[in-house]
Amino acid sequence: MEAPAPARGPRNLAAPLAAWLRTLGFTATEYGTTVAAHWVGAGGEHFQFDYAWAGGPTPAATCRLRVLYTGQHLFDTCFTAQKIRRLKEARLLLLGNVRYANARLLALSAPV
Repeated sequence: MEAPAPARGPRNLAAPLAAWLRTLGFTATEYGTTVAAHWVGAGGEHFQFDYAWAGGPTPAATCRLRVLYTGQHLFDTCFTAQKIRRLKEARLLLLGNVRYANARLLALSAPV
């Protein structure tokens, strides 16, 4: 009788995540297993998205989103260190964030 396959942890999503963020207008930079991305909204708000993956016997991946509004000196946290296993989860976190969604809607409706 065969032993059950070990549970698979999250894989490194840095490359596909960075590519997807670029389609949304983010400037994304990959550093192997991490991604640093930023986007500036029409109102001057600066969104920063970070992703990190750690391999090994118990792999883990986390992402977070922060925003710096015009005139502020510290970033506000939109969501912190959320564990993700699939690209879909990162998409849902980002697109479901109210602050980012409002800024994106404003940017899309702004005159060019």
